[in-house]
Amino acid sequence: MTVLKKISILTVFFIFCAFHAGAEELWRLRYSVPTSADSEITRGSSKTSEELSISGHSGNLVFANGIGFGYSTVRTNGSLGGIDYKFKNHSLDLTYTIGNEFSLTLGAGRLVYGRGEQSMSGNSYLTESSSGEGLFMNFGIPFLGGELLLGYRQNNTEYNNFQSQISGQSVILEDSVKLFSTQLNAGFGILF
Repeated sequence: MTVLKKISILTVFFIFCAFHAGAEELWRLRYSVPTSADSEITRGSSKTSEELSISGHSGNLVFANGIGFGYSTVRTNGSLGGIDYKFKNHSLDLTYTIGNEFSLTLGAGRLVYGRGEQSMSGNSYLTESSSGEGLFMNFGIPFLGGELLLGYRQNNTEYNNFQSQISGQSVILEDSVKLFSTQLNAGFGILF
């Protein structure tokens, strides 16, 4: 993470804290799932973009002051350039929500667990050495006493040290794999 990104995230967080008086005075419990995504995979010097299969879910609890926290899980699968990829990521999210009936939520996530697998030439290489972050926003629309959620999220994750056992020998791939994905989310929220 570059210094500029760290400063940006800290600035956004302090702005969230400073404006808590404008937040909704309701608690919100939210759940959403990804509906579509575009992904870009960079392996060594080669880069490929394509729509990969995605699944997962996200939960978020928003307090009366607008500050919230959540947990997201995303699985991404697909085949690019003759290599089959499988990624599974878990992130902790920090959010801030403003608005009364209609709401806007901005948030940032930090990867707490990531697992990557790439299969080629009959061998599977696995790793749990990963790092990453995400940025997202959600719109809340009143619906039957609760709310409908529409959102957008970007995730940027890097996986290192893919390894496999081949003929009794441990083989480690030198190239890291970077996964950049943008996804649209939909869900619902309960107000209390």
